[in-house]
Amino acid sequence: MNYSKIGVRYAKALLLTAVEENILEKVKNDMQFIHEVIATVPEFNHIFNSPVVKPSEKQNIFKNTFEPFLSKLTINFVEMLIKHRRESRLSDVIRNFFAQYKINQGIVTASLITPIKIDDNLKNEISQLLHSKYNKTIELLSTIDSSIIGGFVLQIEDIQYDASVKTRLKKVRNELMNTQLLEVRSS
Repeated sequence: MNYSKIGVRYAKALLLTAVEENILEKVKNDMQFIHEVIATVPEFNHIFNSPVVKPSEKQNIFKNTFEPFLSKLTINFVEMLIKHRRESRLSDVIRNFFAQYKINQGIVTASLITPIKIDDNLKNEISQLLHSKYNKTIELLSTIDSSIIGGFVLQIEDIQYDASVKTRLKKVRNELMNTQLLEVRSS
C-alpha cells in the first residue's frame, strides 16, 4: 500500500468536507493544534501508534482529550482514521491537508535565501512583487545562509532564481577552467 497516497486521499476528503460544511478555517486550526500536540507530546504518539492499545481505547482517549477543543468534523475524522487503523498516518494526513489547503486558498510558498537577515519591509516588497507576478497569495519563508556570500536565491513553485555571488563565482571559475583546458588542448 502506498502510504503517501493514503495521506493525500484522506486529506482531500477532509478538506472537501470542511469546505462543504463551511468550516475550513476551523478545521485548519484543528489540524494545526493536533500537529502541535504530535510534535510536543511524545506520549500522544506512543499511545496513538501502539499496536497494544485497542482502537476503541484510542478513540476514547482522543475524544475525551480533544473534544472541547476541536470541531465535530475533526473528531469524527480522526475517529474514522482510528477505526480503519490509519491513525499512524495522521501526521502524513495533516501535512497533506496543509498542502491541499494552500492550493485551495491560492497560497504559494516561496523560499528566500540571503546571506544576512532582511527586514520586514523588504520581505513585504518581495511578497508584493511575487503576488503581482503570480497573482497568488505569497507565503515568504526567509532563511539566512552566509555561504552564498551576497545576493539571494529565490525558490517559488518549480522555479529557482539564483542571483547569489557564490553561484556567479562558480560560473566564472568554470569558464576559466574550460578556457584553460581549451588552450592546453590547442597547444
